[in-house]
Amino acid sequence: MLIHVEVQTQRQRGFARRMYLYNCRIVDHYNRTVVSLAVLADDDPTWRPDSYREALWDWSVEMKFPPVKILDYVDRPDDLEAESNPFAKVVLAHLKALQTRRDPEARRQWKFRLVRGLYERGFQARDIRQLFRLIDWLMELPRTLGKRFLEDVHNYQEERKMPFLTTPERFAIEKGMLLVLERQLRKKFGDEGANLLPEIDALGDADKFCTLSETVASATTLDEVRRAWAELTKPTQPPKKSKRHKRQ
Repeated sequence: MLIHVEVQTQRQRGFARRMYLYNCRIVDHYNRTVVSLAVLADDDPTWRPDSYREALWDWSVEMKFPPVKILDYVDRPDDLEAESNPFAKVVLAHLKALQTRRDPEARRQWKFRLVRGLYERGFQARDIRQLFRLIDWLMELPRTLGKRFLEDVHNYQEERKMPFLTTPERFAIEKGMLLVLERQLRKKFGDEGANLLPEIDALGDADKFCTLSETVASATTLDEVRRAWAELTKPTQPPKKSKRHKRQ
């Protein structure tokens, strides 16, 4: 079986029909049972599509799908904060992004609170980095408040002696370098080149991104880029210690 999840962030006419069409296309392509699920992340509490039906004369077709409405969790921020499931943090970040659209200062406070919670809930360093990127994208701030937020995170890390993010400023640099790499890859090699981005992102190092960008600029084939990426993923070997002979 296959699971098809559709995340919809705004009310849309014809959404239920699109769910049906996507289900049919996946079934046709893979020839397997496909379960379609809907995550409704819009801001309209009354919009809850859960089925599609079409009929004419004695013919009819119908598909039902279970929706999850993110707004249903709006009154449960404490539960979401206490939850160890990382997706709970994503849901809470999305809800707070909706609630603070016209209040950037409140958004800054909640954004820092969410990031601080990643440390306090005992997430691993890699998970913190990935969730930080997602929260940063969901809860975008004006430049001035964004700088204050980064300073707050940096100071918190210094106090707790937990530099999982190195420095938030470095993440901003990495984000910019990834955008440059995506444009380079897409321009030179189309969608096939852009498909390498998730693997490149896993490098998690601005200096390596810069090195790879130089390779992409001069590369004539995608294999050259893949070879350069493979070199950058190799672990650094520590220097060998010289052996000392004991005197007899």
